[in-house]
Amino acid sequence: MNPFLVSGSTMKNIRNNLKYIFPVLIGIMIAGLVLSRIYQLESSSPEPEVRITAADARDHIGTPAVVCGKVASADYLQQVGGEPTFINLGRPYPNQTFTAVIWGDNRAKWTKPPEQQYEGQEVCVTGRIESHEETPQIIVSSPGQIAIQ
Repeated sequence: MNPFLVSGSTMKNIRNNLKYIFPVLIGIMIAGLVLSRIYQLESSSPEPEVRITAADARDHIGTPAVVCGKVASADYLQQVGGEPTFINLGRPYPNQTFTAVIWGDNRAKWTKPPEQQYEGQEVCVTGRIESHEETPQIIVSSPGQIAIQ
């Protein structure tokens, strides 16, 4: 008997079983896709390519970098929309050389208020440099982006 030959009734049983197997397989694949979207690893910041001073940051807009300098002023503006904390390097506001911005949604990640923790310190801020009103800045979402030197 040839093992590759299948009788008509066996073929009918296989077809009937496939009617149930395919929807189950498709359901498993859809569940896997949904779960992979829900539980994907948190996107990490791009690896900084340069380490620069606060004064040099304006020449690196759009670049992932580590920007270092002395905190000249630090303010938490609770009454402003988004409740930002501004960590200004180089010179105090309004003449700051560079700003690290921590939005109110992220403040709870710090054990001590950031404006107190970094005031007067030499720090390095990691992230992608953006420009806001011609001042370079990095949006900081976690304490690991600011290192006291």
